[in-house]
Amino acid sequence: MEKLDPKEYLKKYSRTQVDFYRFNGNYGDSLIWHGTMKLLEYLNIEVNYVNLNSVVKNDVLLIDGGGNFVDYYSEVRDFLKQKHDKYEKVVILPHTINGEKQKDILSQLGNNCTIFCREEKSYEFVKKYFTGGELYLWHDCAFYNDFSSYLSHISRGKGVLNVFRLDCESAQKEVPEQNIDISSDGWCKKPLDSLLEIIINHNEIRTDRLHVAIATALLGKKVLLFSNSYYKNLAVYNHSLKKYPNVIFIYKFDEELITQKNISHALSSYKRNELSHFNILDLFYQISNINYNIWKLEDIVRDAQSGYETIVNTKRSIDKANQYRNDTISKIDINLSVLLNNAEKDMMYFVSESPGSLIDRLSIFYIRKTEIEKILAIIHDNDDLLEIYGEKLLIVNGQIKYLESYLKQFIENIKKNKVYFRIFEPIKIYNDPNIKNYISQLRDD
Repeated sequence: MEKLDPKEYLKKYSRTQVDFYRFNGNYGDSLIWHGTMKLLEYLNIEVNYVNLNSVVKNDVLLIDGGGNFVDYYSEVRDFLKQKHDKYEKVVILPHTINGEKQKDILSQLGNNCTIFCREEKSYEFVKKYFTGGELYLWHDCAFYNDFSSYLSHISRGKGVLNVFRLDCESAQKEVPEQNIDISSDGWCKKPLDSLLEIIINHNEIRTDRLHVAIATALLGKKVLLFSNSYYKNLAVYNHSLKKYPNVIFIYKFDEELITQKNISHALSSYKRNELSHFNILDLFYQISNINYNIWKLEDIVRDAQSGYETIVNTKRSIDKANQYRNDTISKIDINLSVLLNNAEKDMMYFVSESPGSLIDRLSIFYIRKTEIEKILAIIHDNDDLLEIYGEKLLIVNGQIKYLESYLKQFIENIKKNKVYFRIFEPIKIYNDPNIKNYISQLRDD
């Protein structure tokens, strides 16, 4: 997959005017349009808005990004059918593209067309049918927005805001009673102030609206992103949103995958880098890979040949990896709480260790088991050492067996409403830039 920032690609059109097609959309789509306008303003590209009935004014046509090039909608497809050969150059900004209805028009597009996809699944789909021009992978144009002026307000806000769609892209069997679909309350060029304000006024957002999730991510607020009716939300999450610790994807329809057997398989396969299941198993592979990375970094620190600078830099890498690890444990717990219908009850049923913590510990046991097996495989000249490490392997195997049995029973008990666990929000102090000066004063004392 060839990645290219449209900012680099479009530089050639700086200080020119282009025809610009912005199809109809909702308030969430305005996040895309505002981001695109930021991009074109930066590049000093002027736009002339066009529609199906417009005459061609400029040699270059830009089609704004989004999710309109799928079977649910027809605007982009219809526009391309009539206009793709009327311009010297056609550029489709980062889009989700999929569905039977797109195959024919994609095969008709010539070498005057360049397509940007906003996630890998669309890229692979387009590559099969679009052979005439250039194809690139990048991120949704909404990420060109800069909300830094709002960040001083992110500590503001109370309660949970549910923002679930009620249209053809909804995949929810039912939506919460208290639901405000703010994306439907506006149009694709509406000013963003009221959208951002309502997000800032809440502590947590739960949504299947992709651009509500992106806006929340950029504002640094916590967001639980649920699936829509096809792969779009999960694909954009994997490509662009996974790096945000405040964004948790909820694998709402993966309850049947939550078995001790599936979890153990993922944890024992940590070196295979299997992070493309597009389901909750990705989280278990992820925690295993993080722990293996930490294990290897700790090997560097333990190495007597490592110099001071190497140790300092490696320790910093370990700190970052541990933060990523903690974030992933939290994502596992939040998902399992939703999928297993974890509900608080009398404290006598409370279990203090969460499933995520158990799975994290089990992943470390599997790494230890594999490393001991590797050591045993290369010891050929020391029977005493073979016996010592053979005994260590037996101990680790016993620990794995015991913890797996407990995890299996724990999951069943949560499902049957016999026990519950609580997710404790981490209170971060040292990562807060606003308090660094005070932390320095404490060090001085």
